[in-house]
Amino acid sequence: MKKNIITISESGVVSVSGNIQMQDFEIAELFGVMIPTICSHVRAILKTGIATGDYTHGIIWICCKVLPNCYGLDMITALAFRVQSYKTKIFRKWIMRKMTIAECQPIRLQYNYQAAYLSEQN
Repeated sequence: MKKNIITISESGVVSVSGNIQMQDFEIAELFGVMIPTICSHVRAILKTGIATGDYTHGIIWICCKVLPNCYGLDMITALAFRVQSYKTKIFRKWIMRKMTIAECQPIRLQYNYQAAYLSEQN
């Protein structure tokens, strides 16, 4: 399975495609923070059970604990609300915009004037 990552351009455009699987160093680069910052927040999030990691892409042993090597959109979203940086602010705004946009499709109504006229005459 191909690993997809999230990117944030210099102009603040967030690009997300497919099944997101990112390692801690990729998340740190995405958010513009140091790797230990991401690792400490990941451990805290895993401990609470708010989000999980993907153990199918490998594991990491840290202090006799097994941690997943990759994380999905749920973990990245949780991290965005814990870590403070310019890029996490952009990502949080993107998440909120995606959640609040109403994707409504127009409803097309067709009215048959001739049938309505004939039914009124009877």
